[in-house]
Amino acid sequence: GEARIRKARAASLSRTITDRALRVTGQFHDAIIMRTTFFLKTCLAFALSLFTPTRARAQNLAPAREALKTGTALYLELRCGLCHDVSANGINIPPSLANAGDKFQTAWIEGYLKTPYRRRWASTGARPILRMPNFFLSDDEARALAAFLATRRDTARIKKFSFEVDSTKAKEGEQIYQEYACYGCHKVAGKGGDMGPDLSEVGKRLQPKYLAAFLQNPQAFIPDSPMKISELWDEEVRALVSYLMSLK
Repeated sequence: GEARIRKARAASLSRTITDRALRVTGQFHDAIIMRTTFFLKTCLAFALSLFTPTRARAQNLAPAREALKTGTALYLELRCGLCHDVSANGINIPPSLANAGDKFQTAWIEGYLKTPYRRRWASTGARPILRMPNFFLSDDEARALAAFLATRRDTARIKKFSFEVDSTKAKEGEQIYQEYACYGCHKVAGKGGDMGPDLSEVGKRLQPKYLAAFLQNPQAFIPDSPMKISELWDEEVRALVSYLMSLK
């Protein structure tokens, strides 16, 4: 009798252990599936957040697209192209804006459009009769027109040059500026000639890569330019541009 009872208890205990083991295994299996699913969903959500604009980012992109559209329309409506859709040549008045995005800093363009002023010389000490009119643009209009001009690029000439400003070379660049007598045509802080553009704040106006490319070959950008310069070594260009970009 006792043997039968012990055998029955052992069998019952075995079934209980087996049932518990199956339940634990099932729970563990379910937990793995749930965690794996959660992990995959999290990764997918993160990936989508990188490539899909959120509402905030979409709201930021919309005004940018709208500004570019407005700027394009303004360029046409104000007939800017009558003066500026020309090939750069000679004293470059009015200047070509075909490569405005590579040449000018966008913030400077925006400020200049709101309050244009005479910058160039027709000859030594003589301003040209032709000048940029003041269209009394609003802040939004100036920003939109600047955004459009920033899209006008020169992929043929600028891309050939790789350049980064080295502030430690600015002093050396100032010496080169003096050695090449750049002051004969250009002013810095009120000192210099009245033939080329004033360079007092050129660091806020022009792009360093454009300056580097231009100094390598001014005639490639403005044929028949009065600016004649000997071939500069790469290190001289780097130093000279670093100096010019420090003028702000």
